[in-house]
Amino acid sequence: MADMSLAIKRNFEGVFVCQSCNATTRSASGKPTKCRKCNGKAFRPKKKRKKSN
Repeated sequence: MADMSLAIKRNFEGVFVCQSCNATTRSASGKPTKCRKCNGKAFRPKKKRKKSN
C-alpha cells in the first residue's frame, strides 16, 4: 500500500485558494502575494475533503 501521508503533503501543503475568484495557486514559500487571475490579496489554505462512507 502506498504511503498516503506523502500524497496528502503533495496535494495540500503550499496550495492556496483565492477568496474572491477561487483560483488555486501553489506557493513554495508562504502565502502568495497576489492572485494570478484577479490580482486579489486574500488567500486561504486548500481544504481537505472528508471521505464519506
